Amino acid sequence: MTTVAWVVTFGALVACAVAFWYAVRYRTRLRASEAELRQSVPDAGSSPVVSHIRHAIDDLRRRAEEFAAENIRLRTILGALDDAVIVVGAGQEILSVNDAALALFPTSLATVRGRTVIEMTGDHEIADLVRRCQATGQRQEHTVEVSGSGRVVRAIAVPADVPKDDVLLLARDVTQVQHLQTVRRELVANVSHELRTPLASIKLYVETLLDGGLEVPGMAEDRLNKINREVDELTQLVRELLELARLESGRDQPNLVPLDVADLAERALERLEAQAERAGVVLETAVSPDVPTVYGDRRMLEGALVNLIHNAVKFTPLDGRVTVGAHRDGDDRVCLWVEDTGIGIPDEHLPRLFERFYKEDPARSGGGTGLGLAIVKHVARVHEGTVAVTSAVGHGSRFMIVLPVAEPAQARVTHRDVSSETNVHNPLIIPS
Repeated sequence: MTTVAWVVTFGALVACAVAFWYAVRYRTRLRASEAELRQSVPDAGSSPVVSHIRHAIDDLRRRAEEFAAENIRLRTILGALDDAVIVVGAGQEILSVNDAALALFPTSLATVRGRTVIEMTGDHEIADLVRRCQATGQRQEHTVEVSGSGRVVRAIAVPADVPKDDVLLLARDVTQVQHLQTVRRELVANVSHELRTPLASIKLYVETLLDGGLEVPGMAEDRLNKINREVDELTQLVRELLELARLESGRDQPNLVPLDVADLAERALERLEAQAERAGVVLETAVSPDVPTVYGDRRMLEGALVNLIHNAVKFTPLDGRVTVGAHRDGDDRVCLWVEDTGIGIPDEHLPRLFERFYKEDPARSGGGTGLGLAIVKHVARVHEGTVAVTSAVGHGSRFMIVLPVAEPAQARVTHRDVSSETNVHNPLIIPS
């Protein structure tokens, strides 16, 4: 959420909360005034004075009913808000809360009314925020990490005019927002890092040629070949970034059709035969005969398998093996896997392998971008599947994609819908 949106949202929230507070206060006062007047008016027939007072009482009743209706409307609005609203008294006791506050600060207390802010929130920083607001009479705001929960909460304390020391405490869970901001910063830093090395190399090669390298026999061709390789790496990085962006944004939706798993594995292996031959690695398949048809996008799933096979070949020594297989995983899932007899991966790296730009050992990454496994993970997600990995150092690794089995009726309908489209193969959409 942008800063402007945040300010507007909280401004509206404060307005609703303040209106609710005044509605409750003045409704109570009006009812008290009406009761006092009724007790003080004697039963004196229809004299002008008594009639005037009775009109005043009726007017008070009408205003009280209007405030009651407004109070109900405001309660409904506050109850529907995702933001927590807590009314705090002069002694930091809780006077009123909405449902969002109870959800944000779960408590085992039978009732929060009359309890203190620290008892409800369990956080001293939030209690201090309310205390500063009461002491200064000014709006206070702060982002705090709630003790023991790991949640990040944006809290705003607003002084109420009546009574003087009452405070409206507004809070919102911004844990996800903070996480996304961190991811964005890391993405920018990682992309900058990945771009810096090839660009610096290209600049160095060009400067070498400009400084007389063109006159040295064989140097121009050597430097141009190196520049070409660096450009290829940059092109691959940009291509994978765009593909990952499309998958994460949902703009690249899969063309779901029934797929034969054995055929999918064979087609993926064929694309890596030349690379495996150069590396001296044997490619083979091991698809169980009872594996049913899966329901997916051929381009995406084949690309994910190619990605896994490419990594396997890259980290498998001479005379090693890379196997693409599949087996049933329960009644409604199929597990596609790529297994190698390579160098393996230490256990401490396994939980982070599918993160963007993560490289288990940058020194031996083979020039990869660190985006391939992240793309594999998102391809599995758009197919309502999952990914997993097992590995043993010195023995090899197995990467798995678990997918749902195709429902026969559903597959027929999808095949009909896809074949009726003029553009069966989804074009690549570059985010604007």
